[in-house]
Amino acid sequence: MIIPNTEQRLGRHTWLLLLSKKTTTAVILLLLAVILGSAKDFIGKGLSGGAASHTISSMVSFVAVVILIIAVIMFIVGYIIARLQYRNYSFTMEEFDLKLKSGIFNIKEVSIPYRQIQGVNVMQSLAYRMFGVSRLVLTTAGTEDAKAGTDSDTIFDPIDADIAEEVRVMLQRRIGVQVVEGEKSADKDPDLVDTRSVNNKI
Repeated sequence: MIIPNTEQRLGRHTWLLLLSKKTTTAVILLLLAVILGSAKDFIGKGLSGGAASHTISSMVSFVAVVILIIAVIMFIVGYIIARLQYRNYSFTMEEFDLKLKSGIFNIKEVSIPYRQIQGVNVMQSLAYRMFGVSRLVLTTAGTEDAKAGTDSDTIFDPIDADIAEEVRVMLQRRIGVQVVEGEKSADKDPDLVDTRSVNNKI
């Protein structure tokens, strides 16, 4: 559940998807090391016999250990990067705007007023459905590209499907609504002159 004015993460499914993306190579190398380690004797005997098979088995064991070390290092690095990416990507739904924070080493914060958001789209590929995540695209009036007259997109990719739907519903209630504070009525403000009466006198 999204709580207004509170920093929100992208969800548990998003975390698992980010982790799997960053550690897939490490897991493959780990499996390769296990296979080489368990099949070293079979490989040694298959390639040659006698003393040579012992040497080949030792070499295969050495290669398996090296691959295992590389896999462990890659897994740790991938885990840290995925964790930082997940922890540093958040959003806050405030009263008048949506605040986004992203980045791993250079943290970037963006504030988007609800009145600038022109559309909210939720998309899911087959793979995203399997992971329970979505791609949330916010189309906003271009501010930096105002000269070109183009729109700019803010993308949550990936984000948990239930969180994406909740964000979509909340934003659709708020987009296009502009609050005007301190509005005065013309007939109650003594500083304003009734132009009709001036014209009649002329």
